Amino acid sequence: MQSLQPKRANPKNKTRDAQKATLMAMAVPPRKLIIPRPDVLHTYMEHRQINQYLEYIANRYSHFVKLYTLGLSFERREVRALEINWMNSDNVELPPQLRMKSAPALERPFQPGDGPSKGPLINLSDQGRNIVFIEAGTHAREWITITTALNCIYQLAERYTRNIEVLRKLRFFVVPVVNPDGYEYSRTKNRNWRKNRRPHKQTKFVGTDCNRNYDIFWDSGPSKINRNTYKGERPFSEPETRAMRNILDRVEPNLLFFLSLHSYGQSIMYPWGYSRESTHYWRDLHSLANSGRTAIKSYNGREYRTGSISCLNKRTIAGSIVDYVYGVLRAPMALVMELPSRDLGFQPPVEMVSQIGHESWFGIREMCKRAYDLRLIIKRELEPKMPLPPIPPPPAPRLRKSGGEDTPSMQSKHETKIDSATQSIEAKDETSTAKKKTTPKKGKKRIKRYAHENILEIQRRGNMLAKRSSKMGAPLIKRALTASPPAALRSKGGCGDGPVFTGRPKTMPYFPPSLKSNLPLGLFF
Repeated sequence: MQSLQPKRANPKNKTRDAQKATLMAMAVPPRKLIIPRPDVLHTYMEHRQINQYLEYIANRYSHFVKLYTLGLSFERREVRALEINWMNSDNVELPPQLRMKSAPALERPFQPGDGPSKGPLINLSDQGRNIVFIEAGTHAREWITITTALNCIYQLAERYTRNIEVLRKLRFFVVPVVNPDGYEYSRTKNRNWRKNRRPHKQTKFVGTDCNRNYDIFWDSGPSKINRNTYKGERPFSEPETRAMRNILDRVEPNLLFFLSLHSYGQSIMYPWGYSRESTHYWRDLHSLANSGRTAIKSYNGREYRTGSISCLNKRTIAGSIVDYVYGVLRAPMALVMELPSRDLGFQPPVEMVSQIGHESWFGIREMCKRAYDLRLIIKRELEPKMPLPPIPPPPAPRLRKSGGEDTPSMQSKHETKIDSATQSIEAKDETSTAKKKTTPKKGKKRIKRYAHENILEIQRRGNMLAKRSSKMGAPLIKRALTASPPAALRSKGGCGDGPVFTGRPKTMPYFPPSLKSNLPLGLFF
C-alpha cells in the first residue's frame, strides 16, 4: 500500500522559482493603469463615460495634459475642459532648453466659480496668441459633435507623435460637452431635444438655447419661451454659459482661434451671425475656412460650403458664442463647423462616427496651421466698430374710436393716424392682390391636370391608330394642324389680321404647339 504522507518539497525547486520570478519582474516592469480606456471612436458614450475618458487622458499623459472643471449644470453635472499643452515646463519629453520657464504660483488648478482675476490659468510668460479653443455639445441632440471633439482629444493626446507640428506651435482647450443635462435627456427621453434642462418659473416650459444666451445683441434674439431657440431671461442666465464665460475670459489674452462644432449643415462659417454685414477681415476668415474645406475634400471627397453665418443660414442669429468670442472678446479668428450628417439627421449611424471624426480632424488640423500663419496679419485693434443688428419694422398704427367731437389738435392727430392706417391698409391690399395674381387657384390647377390627362389620351389614341395603319399597310401622313376656335371666341385683331383667341371654355382641352404639329391626320375633337 502507498503511504498517505505528503511529499516533501525540494528546496532547490523553491530557489529556482524565486529566481524566475525576480528575473521576470526585472524584465517586464509593472504597468499601473488607474482608469480603463473607453472606446471613443466607434460609439456614442454617456456623460459618465466621457468624464471617465477625460480622466484617463489626464492621468496617462499628465506631463502635458490637464483637466479642469469649469462649473456645474442645473442637474449638478460637471462641465469639463481639457488642456493639451505640449510646450510646458512639466513635459519630460522636451529638452531642457525648450521647456517654458513658468512660475510655480501660476500652476494653481482652475476652480469652479473663479473670476477672471483669480487663479490665472494662462501662463504669463507666453508671448503672443497661441491658444486654440474647441467647444461642442452646446445643443443636446447633436451627438456627433461630442464624438468629434473626443476624436480631437484622441488625436492630440494619444497620437501626439503624428500631430507634433501643431502641438509645438499651439495650445489646445477642448470642451466636449457644454450642455450635459440636455445631452443625457436626449439620450434617454427625447432624441430631438435641443436646449438645456433648467425649468422656468411659473411656467410648464423647460430649457434655454445656450447658443442664444451670450451677451452679444441678446435683445434681438427670440423671446418666446415655448420656442426651441429661446434666448433666456437675460444674458448668461444659464449655468452652462456662465461656465463658458469664465474659461473664455481667462484665456482671452492668448486666444488665437475659436471653433464651435455643430450639426448638420456640412459647412464652415464665420461671423457675423446677428448681422448680414461682413466683417473687416472676412477675406482672411474665408481663406481660413477654405483651407479646412480643401483638406476634407482631399481626404475623402466630401464637399463643404463656406461663407458667413447669416448668409448660409439665410437668417440672422443673435446671442451666439461665435459672435461673442469674435465681437466682445476680440479673438482674431472664430468659426462654426457644421458636421456632415445632412441626410442622416443629428445622430448618424455608429458606423459613420469614426469616418466623420477623422475627416473633421483633417480639416481642423489644417485650419489650425492656417490660423497660426494668419496670426500676424489680422490686427483686431485697428478694426472699426461692430455693425448694429437690423432694426425690425415698427408695428402698423391702430385706429382710435372716438365717441364725441374732437378738438382741432385731436382731429389733426386722428387724421395723421388715419392716413398712416390707410396707407398700411392699401399696402396690405396691394400685397394681397399681388399674391392673388401670382398664386394659382385650385380650379386652374385642376384644369391643367385635366388638360394633361387629355394630352396623354390623345397620344395613346394616336399610337393605337398608328399601329392599326401599319398593320393595314396604309401609312398615315402627318401634317400641321391649326386649332380653329369656335365663332364665339373669334375677334378681328385690329386690321383684320385673322382670328385671335379671346378666351377658352373649361371643357376645351389645351394643345401645346409641340403637340399640334405631331398629331396624326384624322383626329378631330
